[in-house]
Amino acid sequence: MSSQAESTGNGMSDTGGSPRKVLIIGSGFGGLRCARELSKSDDVHVTLIDRNPYQLFAPLLYQVATGGLSEDDIAYSVRGAIPGVDFRRGDVVRIDIERKNIRLEDGTVLPFDDLVLATGSTGTTFGVAGVAEYALQMKTMAQARAIRNQLLSIYEAIENGQRPKEHLRVVVVGGGPTGVEVTGAVAELQRSIKREFPDLAGAASVTLVEAGPRLLPSFSEKSSAHAKSELEELGARVMVDAAVDRMYPNDVHLKSGEVLTAGTIVWAAGVAAHEEWASLGVADRMNRLRVKPTLELVDHVWIIGDAACLDGPEGRPLPMIAPVAMQMGRHVAAQIKAQIAGEPLTNFKYKDKGQMATIGRRRAVVEAKGLRLHGTIAWMAWLGLHVFYLAGGRNRISVVANWMWNYVVWGVGARPVVID
Repeated sequence: MSSQAESTGNGMSDTGGSPRKVLIIGSGFGGLRCARELSKSDDVHVTLIDRNPYQLFAPLLYQVATGGLSEDDIAYSVRGAIPGVDFRRGDVVRIDIERKNIRLEDGTVLPFDDLVLATGSTGTTFGVAGVAEYALQMKTMAQARAIRNQLLSIYEAIENGQRPKEHLRVVVVGGGPTGVEVTGAVAELQRSIKREFPDLAGAASVTLVEAGPRLLPSFSEKSSAHAKSELEELGARVMVDAAVDRMYPNDVHLKSGEVLTAGTIVWAAGVAAHEEWASLGVADRMNRLRVKPTLELVDHVWIIGDAACLDGPEGRPLPMIAPVAMQMGRHVAAQIKAQIAGEPLTNFKYKDKGQMATIGRRRAVVEAKGLRLHGTIAWMAWLGLHVFYLAGGRNRISVVANWMWNYVVWGVGARPVVID
């Protein structure tokens, strides 16, 4: 691959007045927002490329993993989300910045005037032995499905004498928002499943392991302590200052020497950008490409979302979260429109609107503009925001209906059936 780009010198493509060709790789929060904004301009032809034909609402992926929502509740057709934007399903195998084209795995070559790389992130093991082989991660629908099937089918296996009761123990590694949310959901699942497997309920447990001194390190200490207290009230064991040394099929070894036996191990300890694009420029240890303040890698090549490394006001790289990606997507769309109009580029400025994490029923923490909310009010705010950002009216109605049903009949409601 080449890391040099050729500038067209003007806003339009080289074909003499035809719409500017913009390729967007990735239909996550950033890519979809950028495509939606650019689709409003007659001077731009947008092609959106992704290996999946749907947008995955990743913040609710853990609810699919724990049986709270169905898969189609958090997946929405890309074509339906942005009518009028060309969508191409496929994997990108090469980006040639110098020749200004990309190649798909089927051999198709697509030229561009502008390229927006919005490929998101993937799970990272941080080099811990055994994680890739034995832990379940949760970045894709297939991974969430695997966790759900494991959590639910293990009860049948144990009841049939095929596995020991110790395998009802679940270990979640990583005390960030994802780890906290997964742990809370598993604890509630284990509570609710008592009705169906009363003889096994006493053997079920969930342990959250965090290498740092507290949970939710990006939150205030008060919110971190509240999250820990709430998880423990749900019956979860929370371990801080507990780094994982290595893993085996049913054992998590800590650096302290303690060994945690588990039938299900969920790795929620961190993410990184996709390694295959790190060679396009200067990448950090998380494979994120260092971009200019305008979000350009080089002229007419833009990096947004989890793939981009840009320092915030405090001198640290902006976090790999959905609000950053969406704001970057909107900014790049405005940049491309500005170039077409002959206007100068502007630097990206992230507006931090706060952060939130749910722990369970009526349990959540929210921090926004100096305001800290805990408990039911925070939980309601979390519910409302996630419904607002879901794509598609049917998805919103389905998710709200499922949440209401699970709330009313908690502990006796139906859950997905595992079919081999």
